Amino acid sequence: MMQMGRRMVAAPARPTRIIQFGEGNFLRGFLGPQVQQADDAGLFDGGIAIVQPRPGGHVDALERQDRLYTVVTEGLGVREHRIIDVVTATVDPYRAWDDFLALADDPHTGTIVSNTTEAGIAIDPRDTAATVPPRGFPAKLAHLMARRFARGLPGFLVLPCELIDDNAAQLKRCVLSCVADFGLGDDLAGWIESDNLFCSTLVDRIVSGFPAERAEALWVELGYRDDLIVVAEPALSWVVQGPPRVRDALPLAITLTDDLAPYRRRKVYLLNGPHTTMAQLGRLAGLCTVAEVMGDPVFRGFIQAQMRDELAPAVGLPAADLGRFCAEVVERFDNPWLHHSLDAIAANSVSKFAARLVPVIVACAQAGRPLPRRVVLALAGLLAIYGDRSVCDAGEKRDKVHPIDTDDVLETFRRADRSDFVPSVLAQTSLWGRDLTAVPGLVGLVDDDLALLASRGVRAAVEDLS
Repeated sequence: MMQMGRRMVAAPARPTRIIQFGEGNFLRGFLGPQVQQADDAGLFDGGIAIVQPRPGGHVDALERQDRLYTVVTEGLGVREHRIIDVVTATVDPYRAWDDFLALADDPHTGTIVSNTTEAGIAIDPRDTAATVPPRGFPAKLAHLMARRFARGLPGFLVLPCELIDDNAAQLKRCVLSCVADFGLGDDLAGWIESDNLFCSTLVDRIVSGFPAERAEALWVELGYRDDLIVVAEPALSWVVQGPPRVRDALPLAITLTDDLAPYRRRKVYLLNGPHTTMAQLGRLAGLCTVAEVMGDPVFRGFIQAQMRDELAPAVGLPAADLGRFCAEVVERFDNPWLHHSLDAIAANSVSKFAARLVPVIVACAQAGRPLPRRVVLALAGLLAIYGDRSVCDAGEKRDKVHPIDTDDVLETFRRADRSDFVPSVLAQTSLWGRDLTAVPGLVGLVDDDLALLASRGVRAAVEDLS
């Protein structure tokens, strides 16, 4: 079978207009198809240079396929595929730092898009002016902007896609902090403020990634072997808080708004929140995908009740709008084609829980309402996976459930007081963005839920709250 490569796809030469930080499944299944569609329609003449943000990434795999890959879109009544040929370059800054900096030299390149996970927009304390390459994404971006400034070229449009509040403002603060810490100069800081546009965004598309269990069948169907196929749902949304010139620079499927907050709450609480819940409790129950969770009557009832009774009230939008959105989300979860792995969703679960579900707990406490029991059970499941192995090892899936997170997060759990585990962990502001022991009643509920998980198992605990 022919291997995906330029000999089977004669892709046109395009100028590089976008630098993409992140080579993972999501951006390949989200940004790539949008740029491809705009190029094919004659709306946008440009390609993407992909930067690998961490060591051990996948740009080598892209190069082996001449930077080509396939996106398979599958949903209820929809099944199609598109070859993505808009990747013009890949760079691993850990092996080719000078090539990375040279991306700033091209005057055609004016947009930066990132998805380095929720944990990516943060300063790595190990980075100094002498660290080459720096470990953190903001530090890399600071050096790239310094090169751009030195060349006298226009600034960038920066569109971070990490799922945190005010992602653009947080990224900009981190970049400016790196500029100051590295001694890169007040002139550069002033230019970043005046000549670059950082816009907060909200992205929404379920990209389940490589379909390992049916890859062979797909290759036969397509007539070629593609080791980088990604499967995505048809639904796609990109909301950007910014001025009209954003659309001029990037004529894609973008919704412009002056206020991202209601869009963000609705999406993060009602789509990402259930995903994070599934990644804890579903994995402990031996379930492997979103489809398996939704196909289990006990877990399906639990997730739907969590959305309706605990998450929707925290959004602050009309009930009719939220009801429609919840129904759409459930339909997306029920997509028979998506093999959305819970292990993939579970990556960096702590930062995801802090962004997606901690605000719901806090909102209930501040309003004087009972704490959201299903969210609290999900928190207990997370603590079981990350630190209380007696619960995890007693679960239906035994020793196969492990935390998937950064070294700093895992070390924080290792240092926790084993004799008083729950308050020791919940007090860590570095994990949750706040001291969760200050939430009345939370420590006791989590302790009770951990005991319940250990004594009766996750399925019984979930069934009690379905």
